[in-house]
Amino acid sequence: MKKWKKYQVFCLILVCFVSLFGCTRTRIIDKISIVHVFGFDLAEDGELAGTALIPDYTKSQDGEQIQALEEKASTSVLFVPKMSTHTSTPVELAKIRVLVFGKSYAEAGIEDMVERFILTPQLGTHIQIVISTDSARNTLNTFKKEKSLTLAERIQQNMQGQYLPNMNLHEFLNNFYGKGVDAYVPMVTIDDKDQVKIDGLGIFKKDKLKLQLNPDQTTLFSFIEDKRTQATYKMVLNKNNKSEVITARAFHSKSNWDWDQKKKKLNLRLQLQMTLTQYPDRFDVEQTKVVTEMQKLIEENLEKEIGKLLTTFQENEVDPLGIGSIVRSKDRTWEEESFYELYSTLPIHVNVNLVILHSGLEG
Repeated sequence: MKKWKKYQVFCLILVCFVSLFGCTRTRIIDKISIVHVFGFDLAEDGELAGTALIPDYTKSQDGEQIQALEEKASTSVLFVPKMSTHTSTPVELAKIRVLVFGKSYAEAGIEDMVERFILTPQLGTHIQIVISTDSARNTLNTFKKEKSLTLAERIQQNMQGQYLPNMNLHEFLNNFYGKGVDAYVPMVTIDDKDQVKIDGLGIFKKDKLKLQLNPDQTTLFSFIEDKRTQATYKMVLNKNNKSEVITARAFHSKSNWDWDQKKKKLNLRLQLQMTLTQYPDRFDVEQTKVVTEMQKLIEENLEKEIGKLLTTFQENEVDPLGIGSIVRSKDRTWEEESFYELYSTLPIHVNVNLVILHSGLEG
């Protein structure tokens, strides 16, 4: 009798498994049109212009088989049904890897896009958002000419081994809706060789693009914001009317903020570990005294340049470092409106403590 009951339980479990697998929604890759990169611009008539890059898996895997779809719509949710009229298979958004906003559209405001499109359950929080200095349409068509769909990898590589701070859609949304912080995303541009390249950071004020950081400014930002940064810092010395270059590559950074509530001022203490990768021949890095001298030069230069960057943020009334949130965590009386009335004139002292791990191969 016990054996019969065990057999019944086994059959019941088996039926449940078969039922579950039978209900799974399967999508065969050559039966759908998978959007890899989606770009958005603001059209002249006020509507949205969308451009999507879709690989055709029914043909060979070379770049010639990348299809670019373009449509206009009054709202972002209408792009999929409109684009599906151009394809022989359903358009699928779940595998989007990068969303590209044209600069003009980003400056006009993307709140509707965030609420209606980006927050849909179909999109994963690992995707990247970027802003193009050109229109998203031109950028995606240029990328198509490169016969590649590796924009996501290009961004990721610049986060892992270059100067971009680590970010994704999840972090963007936290900053976009957070108090005491402004959102930021990578910028891309089309260079003189007609290729798409990473070009610094775009900083938002609420839902509008307010400021663009160049690569040098983005490097400084990464030192403060991202402890894992491996950005390379370059400084130029003027010696006897001759320019000399020193470069150092970061390995680790740590930022500490001190808030003086009575005096209403901030102190940034930045600890950096770097290795020298290029320096003038006159510096003998085998001598401890010389390394200490170079360390002091780099520290002073970093303090000066970071101070300029913080002033740029204050003048443009943007807070991508989340200084408001930092002060909020240290001051129970913090109020967003009153703090940002003070923000543009807030004294911020920068102190850099640099440790040179070793010299590189180039001297």
